[in-house]
Amino acid sequence: MESIAKKIEPCPEEIIKEEDREAFRGTIEFFEALEEWVRGAVRMVIEKAINEEFRASIGCLPYERTLERKDYRNGYLVKAFETRFGVIKEILIPRARGGFFPSIFGRWQRREGKISRIISDIFLRGVSTRKIKAISQALWGRGYSASKVSEFNRALKEDFLSYFNRPIDEPIRYLFLDAIGLKLRRNWISKEALLCAIGITEKGRREFLGFMLGGRESIVSWEDFLLHLKRRGLKPPSLIVLDGNQGLLSSISTLFPGVPIQRCIVHKVRNISSYCPKSLKGVVTSEAKRVFYATNKEEALIRFKDWRERWIIEVPKAVECLEKDLDVSLAFYSFPYRHWERIRTTNIIERAFREFRRRIKVMDSFPTEESCVRIMFALAKLLNEDWEHKPIKGF
Repeated sequence: MESIAKKIEPCPEEIIKEEDREAFRGTIEFFEALEEWVRGAVRMVIEKAINEEFRASIGCLPYERTLERKDYRNGYLVKAFETRFGVIKEILIPRARGGFFPSIFGRWQRREGKISRIISDIFLRGVSTRKIKAISQALWGRGYSASKVSEFNRALKEDFLSYFNRPIDEPIRYLFLDAIGLKLRRNWISKEALLCAIGITEKGRREFLGFMLGGRESIVSWEDFLLHLKRRGLKPPSLIVLDGNQGLLSSISTLFPGVPIQRCIVHKVRNISSYCPKSLKGVVTSEAKRVFYATNKEEALIRFKDWRERWIIEVPKAVECLEKDLDVSLAFYSFPYRHWERIRTTNIIERAFREFRRRIKVMDSFPTEESCVRIMFALAKLLNEDWEHKPIKGF
């Protein structure tokens, strides 16, 4: 294919003939003409490649008589094909009596695979289907409708199954678990939880390990999800970071007994705030945060003791809220200092959720379970691609 392209590559003088220079006075006219010329050149390359393949298939040139002939010509098929260069119209595909179809096209393929992937990527980055139609019209001369975008996304199904069942080979040091609530249309609008897991390896590489629709955040749904991760090869991590959901805590005690747990300090401060009167929310929570920003665990315990003595009378429930979970809220102090900022909260997974919400805010609800899983898979894949070559610095 490259050799063919080199043979027909024109020099600048061939692109703009002297008699045509008048038509190129305006910038718009020039680039429109250039666009048309590019499509013509692409058509030429495609037809040359097809004809070479056809000659190899039937074993001879047109009108050639030879013993090597395997088949006979039978006219032409005219086909339009959507490419990154625009719609290439009237591509002549030679036909043979015994049947022939060029390998560069799938039997029912109407467009280059890259276009489908680009459209899906644009959609998953938060662009509405209405805007996609206008964008694709401007880029390729063909506006893709909402149904066509959904069709492109359905092609992700095979990739999803491969992703969903891929082995977890690299040991995970820190495991982050949380769920995001979604609206899903069944016979009614159902509020369901998407259970998610993100891991950080010993070398500081982040990976979205997987997700699963779990209905409600129950013990059963979390156990199913964690068992799935274990079957794929997940070994007990050094620390599990979570928000304190009781179903999740119970499933961890069953499936990962003895693994230290870190309660997200952001969620814990919010819980403390909920037990405070409005007039005291600011001061109580700001002083509680000092416990989590001490230079070591011993200092943190001293700060907690001082905080407890000050507020035990006025907001006893707020004090009790932190006191009962103090050990799991300070578990991060047992790990290297440079990791504290990353492992004392579930921020890493919350940032992923913000990306999810940004994508689905234009959707009132998911029409099917498959559409929900498909979109979440593609978003998780985008995050992994972004993280692959960006390990955490100084980890």
